[in-house]
This record gives sequence, C-alpha cells and structure tokens, in this order.
Amino acid sequence: MAEQLKPEWLNQGEGRHYEKLLVTHTLSGPLELGLHVITGRNDGPILGMIGGIHGDEALTAMVYKSLLETIDPAKLAGRVAVIPVANPLALAIFDRQTPEQHGETDLHTVFPGNREKGNLTHKIALTLCHNLLDHVDAFVDFHCGGSGGRLQNRSDFEDNLKPDLRDRCLNLCRAFGAPFIHANNLAKTATSHVNARGVPTCNAEAGGVYLCREHTDQYVKGMLQGLRGILSALEMLPGGPPKPPRQLLFNFKDRVEVNPQTGGFLVSEYQEPSDLGKLIKSGTTLGEVVDLRTLQVSDRLVAPVDGYLFFSRYSGVVDAGTKAFALARTENSQWLD
Repeated sequence: MAEQLKPEWLNQGEGRHYEKLLVTHTLSGPLELGLHVITGRNDGPILGMIGGIHGDEALTAMVYKSLLETIDPAKLAGRVAVIPVANPLALAIFDRQTPEQHGETDLHTVFPGNREKGNLTHKIALTLCHNLLDHVDAFVDFHCGGSGGRLQNRSDFEDNLKPDLRDRCLNLCRAFGAPFIHANNLAKTATSHVNARGVPTCNAEAGGVYLCREHTDQYVKGMLQGLRGILSALEMLPGGPPKPPRQLLFNFKDRVEVNPQTGGFLVSEYQEPSDLGKLIKSGTTLGEVVDLRTLQVSDRLVAPVDGYLFFSRYSGVVDAGTKAFALARTENSQWLD
C-alpha cells in the first residue's frame, strides 16, 4: 500500500484556512466536505472535530460556527481543524443515514471505511480518516438530538480502553462539562478509530433540533463553553482547564431505554433541560402514547428501574421504537466531584 500523504492544511501558517475535500463524483456531481482550520501563533496540539455524522443532527454545525468565530489565532497554541458536516447527503434529506441503495449506510458505524468493497458511506469515512482523523492529537465527534425534539447533555468515551488512554478521554469528557459521562460501546465509530491510534477523544451528545428557542439558546451556550473547555484543558487557549461540575459516570450496560411499542402522539412528562439528572423511581410514568386513529392511550412508558434521567423527548409524534427516554441505573453509577 502506498504511503499516505499528509494533507496540505498541516503546512498552513498562522491564520484561518478553508478547503473542500473531494470524496468522489456522484451522479449529481462532486461530493465534498468543508474543512475549517485555524492555526495558532504558538506551537501546540492538533484538535480535530467533526459534526453531522447523522444528517438530522444539524445544531452542532452552528456551535462550530460560533466557536471558530471566537478563536483568535494570536492566542491559540496549535491547530483546530473542523469538519462541521461529515455527511452532507444525509443532511440534505434530514435523515440519519446516507441515501444509497446498498450496504452499510450509517456513517457512525463504518470507520475506517473500506476502499475496495465499500459503498458511498465508506468513501466518506475514508475521506474523513485520511484528511483529518489520522493527523490529530485529540478529537471531538459532536452529536445532538435528532428529529423530534430530544433533550440530552452528555459526553461519551469508548469503554474498555487501556487505563492511561481511558483517563485522558475521561479528562476531555470532564472538560466538556456535561452533567453525564457515558462509558459507551463505540465500536467502528470515528471515536474508536482515533482511539486505536492512542489519541484521546470526546464523543459529545448535547442539545437537539426543533427545540424551543429558549432551550436551543441554552444548549448552544453550554455546548460552546464545553468546546472551549476542551481547548483550555489541552492548553490551546489561555486560562487553564475549567473546574468540572458534579458529573455522573455510568457504563453502557447500565443504560436503560424506555421507548414506545406503538406509534402515535407521545405526551411526555419530562420536557425541560432541567429534568435531566432527576432521580426517577421504578414505576414512574415517563409518558403516554395516544393512538391517532382511536384517540385512546395505546402505550404507557414506565421506568423499569430506579435511575437518573439522561435523555428525554418533547411531546410529539413518535413511531414504534422511537428513542424516547433513557435512565442510568442508580446502583452502578458514580458521581464525580
């Protein structure tokens, strides 16, 4: 295999740089990803960040816009390299999946891609790896709640890492400042690919789309502070690492989802960002689903365990299996002070 060439943006001097990364030529024309790079005046690490792995998670791109606008290259040590929308084809149809006929279509689970046998989704993953992921010293894969108004605020890192790398990932997640930290199963994700190089990561999950303005503004502010917290923790911005808040650490085995078994209109009992973190007792009603034909309650969503609520959903239309609520079991969760 030929040696992989380093991307041109690694040779840029102090300042701002933008380029288009060609994935391939499709029937409708070239498929390109936009890459933003800010190179600081002083030496330091390379922080790579992506968003929009899923096309219905658009809010992260607006947070990246605010972040890039507020970074002064003269005060930056190292480089910040951002691809705000990793899957523009999925974004164009506001869907989690790449719109193609065959093969794996969830970009989140195909890394590092397959050059010889891969489909279009694999080609996007390869482009992300060769042009960004394989050249960073720290990495953020930024997600938010998708369609339907899901509320969440956590950061994930890959479970079963070696102790030193696990601690470095945990430190980045703590610096992001979300109230929940999830040791998750992230096999075949961009995060896992970067971790395999021994590089620390934070897989952030915050905010959502189609939230009310008050909640959107609240999340955007917190998400921006979180990204700047990671930059400070890496000593790329002055001021030192932020003091993390009290955070709940839990494992993916202690994640309990409560999703509707029938489609209809979900009447949610938990629709405020402040509801996240509440201790929910087993047997508590989280919401009810009303059948839109009979107008009768067709499903009642009840907490099966004692746990801390770490995502919930606005009232609105759902289908059978739509992600609605999730709890972190109390007995195995750990508060980090």
